[in-house]
Amino acid sequence: ISVPITDVNSDIFRILLWYVYGGQTEEEALRVHAKEIIDAADKYAIVNLKLEAEAAYVNSTTITMDNVIDNLLYADAKNCALLKEVVMDFFAENHDEAVKKVSFDDVPGHLMKDLLVAVGMSKRGGKCNEKGKDFDTMRINELRVKLDKMGLDVDGSREAMIVALRKSSQGS
Repeated sequence: ISVPITDVNSDIFRILLWYVYGGQTEEEALRVHAKEIIDAADKYAIVNLKLEAEAAYVNSTTITMDNVIDNLLYADAKNCALLKEVVMDFFAENHDEAVKKVSFDDVPGHLMKDLLVAVGMSKRGGKCNEKGKDFDTMRINELRVKLDKMGLDVDGSREAMIVALRKSSQGS
């Protein structure tokens, strides 16, 4: 019996299968095919591969005024919290120029709130309130470390991670 898989490139699907069966994906493949791997790993719920591909994409991509909105919308659509944070940091560091050069017409309202939080955090020097207990101001890596230590899912949007941490903290 053959099962046709038409929505994922065969080379990318091989990478997914190789990973699922215990193989490690070469850094070059992660870098070159990062978005395709993110898309496929997200579709088939291969969380660790998705996170590795996201990290490779973040490390190999320069955020610019020309690609910032595309990267923001992609990060939001695929729940790539690390990429979203990098984009938000770019906005926060370059907000004066971004307001002049970037169109926000296609940016949903919930992302505008995230953008304002990023700008606010940058003005405070990125410091957390309440000695690190304010999940809203934690970096993505900090949230993921806390989630991992609690045995919770590290994939998802920033908001989903915060909700999971709050629920877990209330139950403790």
